Amino acid sequence: MIIAADNLSAARPSVRRAIQQRDAQAIAAICRQAARAGAQWLDLNPGYLPPAQRGEVWRFLLKTAEAACDLKLMLDAPQVESLALALEYCTRPPVLNMATAQEGRLGPVLDLAAGHGLEVVAATMTHIVPATSEERLALAALIVQEAGRRGIAGPRLYLDPMVLPLALSGGEAQASAVLAFLRALPCLFDPVPNSLIAISNLTTATAAARAEFAGPPFLAAAFGAGLTVAMLDVQQPALLSTARLCQVFAGQRLFAVAEHQP
Repeated sequence: MIIAADNLSAARPSVRRAIQQRDAQAIAAICRQAARAGAQWLDLNPGYLPPAQRGEVWRFLLKTAEAACDLKLMLDAPQVESLALALEYCTRPPVLNMATAQEGRLGPVLDLAAGHGLEVVAATMTHIVPATSEERLALAALIVQEAGRRGIAGPRLYLDPMVLPLALSGGEAQASAVLAFLRALPCLFDPVPNSLIAISNLTTATAAARAEFAGPPFLAAAFGAGLTVAMLDVQQPALLSTARLCQVFAGQRLFAVAEHQP
């Protein structure tokens, strides 16, 4: 299982300020912290960018992040034009995050990934997130078919079944559907696409209810169901410890007691 740090997201006020102020020192510190924590990937999410600012912001982020760490970088933006622009400033291959099954969005992002030989994350959603595993799998089949037509298959494709906040009404059914989705992938597809889940989506505060405690057990369950990439906050010790233990159980990491003690 791969650990992807989600700590460089403009959804965090401190990161948003650092991006706005072009604070390379603060951005570099986040990159180095993610690397020290054992992450292999780092998601770069600059938030909404007016078209006139996209080039300058992506150039700043990518230049700073590539100099600060050797992690594989994920370019996280909803507009394919923004992703294409970001690629101009990459000196090593990133992952594109993210396509969705929504008409008009899936094809352009897959075309971009195919044209540059890149890995791509695609969410099994349209303008809404499906309620059931069956609906998610139907969208996965569409994504796999469209990706295959462009030569993107198996290891280069990461499906995100879109976990929702547990504290939402029906959140427990959504979480169960995501786990069922992961278990079904190897039964339905050959080659089997990879999978990615943003654990922070599960624990997002909703209606003043916080559910950080649910992150580690859900991550362990997702790992057991076949999860490939866990995107998470590396500043949460319990969650990071669980992710490291999952890698131990997968034979990807040696067990070190000190990594799991306060």
